[in-house]
Amino acid sequence: MGEMEHKGMPRPDPDAAPLWAWARWVDSKGRAHTRPDRRYPGFRNQYDGLELLHLRVDESRVLCTDFDQYHCVISRWPCAPLDAGTWPPAEYDRWLDEHWDDPAEKKRLQYRENAIVDPAHLPDRWIQACLWTITPHDVVDIRPACGKPDTIGDHG
Repeated sequence: MGEMEHKGMPRPDPDAAPLWAWARWVDSKGRAHTRPDRRYPGFRNQYDGLELLHLRVDESRVLCTDFDQYHCVISRWPCAPLDAGTWPPAEYDRWLDEHWDDPAEKKRLQYRENAIVDPAHLPDRWIQACLWTITPHDVVDIRPACGKPDTIGDHG
């Protein structure tokens, strides 16, 4: 929430909690998408009876973060560069050891550099979006969360 406020997205109400959405997801073949394939086997039986909202939200109202990096933010761990996954294990371990006790401000800078992504240039990775509100104007489509597109009925 602090990063949302740092981006210029003030909390609209003291009791407000951020809303979470997928901005980009990666399928089992490593292809990035902005809309999920509701036939994807990983979704089976998990979201029955739920609705999927397709949103289009102005970039100024969204904080996008790399899903794989965000565990660093919520756990207050050091946040290695995105290419750290290509490093030899010993190099990655050394980087973590060197940065584990970094002060909070240094970790915040790591988060901004390595976890927060520009919504105008989303990388081909799992990207989550946080926003404070959804307005009726933001909603492009509502569909059942799972099922074959040609078997989805009208919810009008």
